[in-house]
Amino acid sequence: MAGTNNSKNTKNIKKRKTHIYGLKEFLFNFISLVLALVVVLYFGGRCFYFYSLQSQSKKGTTLSLSGVIINNNQLVKTGDGLYKKTNGYYFKGKVENNYVWFANRMFRVLSVEEDNSVRLVSNDLVSMFMWGEEKSYDKSNIRLWLTKTDNDLSGVYYRTIPNFEKYIKKTEYSLDKLSGDKVNIGKKKFSDDVVSISLNDYILSGGKDGFLNNSKLFYLLGYTKDDENIYVEEDGSITSCDNLDSYGIRSVITMKKNLNISQGDGTVNNPYKIDMGKDNNYVDSYIKLGDDIWKVSENNNGILKMYLNGYISYNGQEVFKPYSNRNNLFNYSEWGNIGNYLVNNYYSNLPYKDLIVNNSYPYGEMSAETGYNFYNIYSNHFEGNISLLNLFDYVSNNELSDFYRNNVTSSVGDVQYVTYSNGFAEESDVRFEKHIVPVISINSNSIKGGNGRIDDPYLVG
Repeated sequence: MAGTNNSKNTKNIKKRKTHIYGLKEFLFNFISLVLALVVVLYFGGRCFYFYSLQSQSKKGTTLSLSGVIINNNQLVKTGDGLYKKTNGYYFKGKVENNYVWFANRMFRVLSVEEDNSVRLVSNDLVSMFMWGEEKSYDKSNIRLWLTKTDNDLSGVYYRTIPNFEKYIKKTEYSLDKLSGDKVNIGKKKFSDDVVSISLNDYILSGGKDGFLNNSKLFYLLGYTKDDENIYVEEDGSITSCDNLDSYGIRSVITMKKNLNISQGDGTVNNPYKIDMGKDNNYVDSYIKLGDDIWKVSENNNGILKMYLNGYISYNGQEVFKPYSNRNNLFNYSEWGNIGNYLVNNYYSNLPYKDLIVNNSYPYGEMSAETGYNFYNIYSNHFEGNISLLNLFDYVSNNELSDFYRNNVTSSVGDVQYVTYSNGFAEESDVRFEKHIVPVISINSNSIKGGNGRIDDPYLVG
């Protein structure tokens, strides 16, 4: 009897084991099937998405910027190209197909974000000046100049793009620190309409071996472990600096998702072009007056402030002039002053001076006495029909070099600011001879033709 009971128990155990094993196999097969379906649906959807992009491209219709970037690049894990990150994609190395043309200026793609928005950085410098007396980015001249704040004087760069919010969302950033070769990402997140290129942007792109190294000097949004400001040297290396040193500025914006491009393959000669429709942007366009070409730096309710796209010259010879023979104050009536030369020797002989309108030109003091505060340039201004660029004007022609700006460096000084094409600005004795880049203004209503390109400038008459 005992043997019979043992035999029955053994059979029951085998049945239970068979039942348990069967349940495990069922669950394993079920989960595997679900995972397989997820993979098929995901990659099938991706294939369909890319196929639809290619189909649209062949038909000549517009594509979204994020979609065409992903479609035109195979992901890489080493070398130059498009990399995958946790929440999107980013470019690294000597990339040659991430150029974007928007608002009359060239950008480079930094990354495609998880929501299909695209972060862009200016291809070149947009200005050059000192960080400011305070080391914090929040109160820096860079931030106040780039983005819109609650102060009406802020956002010089922001105002160069019409209908800004239609195309651009806020860019998130953190205050990162460089420790050796490692970037310690700041825990707190901030966001602005426009930000400076950051330490993490630069490192992620490949640093000195990446596409952001353009042999120029420019500030990075970030600090050393000892809270010193940092900038990029001409060789691409990152170096600490004094916050009162003047270096180049590069802007970063984030384009909204699903913005259409009208043409381009991302190369420098055929960049992706974001369609702005009827949102005409005069800033960064070219205007022909007589035999001269001017470039617009500001549009204030239809009054276009613009600088000569080159230097004053006579008979093909560049003109070099001192700023003054005594002080750094711009003066129309003082003999030997650059203001007197501009009015009586240059402007008076322009064959198109009747098209030039009066404008307000700020020249406020930028010195230790004023805390090197960007807002102080608006504390003084003069009304006139010709001037020089001030230190905080938006200037995208990075070929201009060794020319005087128009800011008071101190109330008793005999030095004036001079800027160079490599992104460096410094004080120079006012008696030294430099290039002259004049500034004038016209009314946009006087434009009668042309498209504003360098090869087809606006015509005025």
